Amino acid sequence: MKYINQIAMTFLVSTVLFTACKKDNNTILENPTVNEEELITTLRLVVTNSSGFNKTFNYKVDNGIGNANPSTPVIDNVVLSANTMYNVEVQVWNESVTPAEDITEEVKSESDAHLFLFASAPTSGAGAITFNNGSKDAVGKPFNQTIECSTGGAGTGSLTVTLKHQPTDKNATTPDAAGGETDAQAVFPVTLQ
Repeated sequence: MKYINQIAMTFLVSTVLFTACKKDNNTILENPTVNEEELITTLRLVVTNSSGFNKTFNYKVDNGIGNANPSTPVIDNVVLSANTMYNVEVQVWNESVTPAEDITEEVKSESDAHLFLFASAPTSGAGAITFNNGSKDAVGKPFNQTIECSTGGAGTGSLTVTLKHQPTDKNATTPDAAGGETDAQAVFPVTLQ
């Protein structure tokens, strides 16, 4: 009996020693990566047409669009010809870092979770811009990162561009109807001449 107890005790001590000294291969992340929203400082409109027009218009807030205490925005006046067709591409940038970070490709890769919306004031007539035929996401729902537009008669107005995240209605034409969160919203002054 004494011999069996010695064997059992030796086995128990060996097990504890080997287990206690075993190298731990599990890696513990001290700072796990969290998929945080990117800082968006700039919405850039690249406007082109078949006549060779090619201009860029920026809406920039140095500390981030949508910041609770935003710095003063730097806003380009969108100057276009009246009664003309254009193509618009929206680019999303973080220019608070060097080099500046183009976030557009990331937004495009998540097109099913994003929606660009455009609103003109006035909605028709002089100074108005109307939009149609926007780009689609992978399942054919509106994404509108690129879109066609037509300008109205000569006049002034404004253009609001909104980037929605996780919209509940991708067929919506207004930010409120789209639901989800607003990643960025920019209001550009417009002059049609």
